[in-house]
Amino acid sequence: MAIFALGNFYGLSYLFDLMSSSAHDVSELRSQVRSNEIWLKEKDLWLVRRKWIEATQPRIRPDQVPQSELLESVTTSAKANQLQIQEQSFAENLSTPNYQSVAVRLKLSGPLQNVIKWLVQVQQPELFQAITSFSLKSANEPPTVSLELEIARWYAPKT
Repeated sequence: MAIFALGNFYGLSYLFDLMSSSAHDVSELRSQVRSNEIWLKEKDLWLVRRKWIEATQPRIRPDQVPQSELLESVTTSAKANQLQIQEQSFAENLSTPNYQSVAVRLKLSGPLQNVIKWLVQVQQPELFQAITSFSLKSANEPPTVSLELEIARWYAPKT
């Protein structure tokens, strides 16, 4: 009788674990179905975005030095917004199957209003560039700020 009860106890325990595991798997599958349905509903939107990216994302030409061009572009626009460049350097380049990126690091200072205008100019979708690292500190005079940031530009992958 004790062996029968012990066998039933372990057998039922195994069955309940199996049921629990199956319920968890079903729950995960339902969640995945809901997620896939959302992606399917938005398919047209993402296909349009993909076409836009393929048509407008810049490509690195063989004679091009993209990091230098990015640094020159960013420093020129910073100076045009009356920002003082304290330091500038190149950051690490990254190459993946989906994109290539180049990045630069800058330390700037200037009036907060000018910094905000410049940040808006830098992060435009058409430029395929964005700020990937950002630190803003108030200087001794309240409307003046110090800014450390890294800006990256994404290019089409190597073909």
